Amino acid sequence: MPITKIKKSPISDGVSRRFFKALDWLQSLGLINSLEDFCNEYGLSSPRYREMRLTYGIAVTPGRMSRYKNIEIEALYYLAINFPVSSDWLLTGRGEMKRLYEI
Repeated sequence: MPITKIKKSPISDGVSRRFFKALDWLQSLGLINSLEDFCNEYGLSSPRYREMRLTYGIAVTPGRMSRYKNIEIEALYYLAINFPVSSDWLLTGRGEMKRLYEI
């Protein structure tokens, strides 16, 4: 079976950076307590996201590359559906981070 090689993608890098920026924003607003709490609440792997945060978060570790290249679609879904984060901004970077309407 051939090995799937994951290429570095500016699109997925941008989505990952916006994901962690949104989490930090929600934490500053007191809407989530921590990355760990967010992961536990929605059944996501907190070790995966802690590692990814070192590469894509606001306070990155220079030269650090995560073994994980993409945010899981479930994590993006939970962020966009349960919090005032614009899914358009999260996926494309267009517009404002804060969703202007309630679902």
